[in-house]
Amino acid sequence: MTKKRRLIYQLNLARHAMMKGMDITCKHEVGISVVQLTALMVLQEQKNCLMKDLASTLLLDKSAVTSLSRRLEDKGLIKKVLSSIDARASLLTLTSKGREKLAKGNVLLQEANKLIHGDFSEQELDIVSRYLQHITTTFSGINKP
Repeated sequence: MTKKRRLIYQLNLARHAMMKGMDITCKHEVGISVVQLTALMVLQEQKNCLMKDLASTLLLDKSAVTSLSRRLEDKGLIKKVLSSIDARASLLTLTSKGREKLAKGNVLLQEANKLIHGDFSEQELDIVSRYLQHITTTFSGINKP
């Protein structure tokens, strides 16, 4: 008899527990939420990032990214500049303060990754990574027309 797996439930519970714990730690040690830290990571990789591209990368809707970018700008972590190509679009860039927060956050993420790795072998972690990428790829386009 095959074992009944409740993978969606387990993934949701694991994600919720991890994000809640990471958010508390991130706010305490870095002074920003884990979602804000993730946005800073994207902006480090994508210089002069359009808000729509940030939304796409984070799998958030435009209104959520508008609020997120406003909070980051209010904290002095990013700067918004109007696009010279499209006056309706804003380009987002990290400030020096944003880069400082990101550096602190990266230390926190490295520690968290060590905890997550636990005593799993590299082979097991490769399988988990491939599985999570499969889920992301499978479901990231489902709600797009």
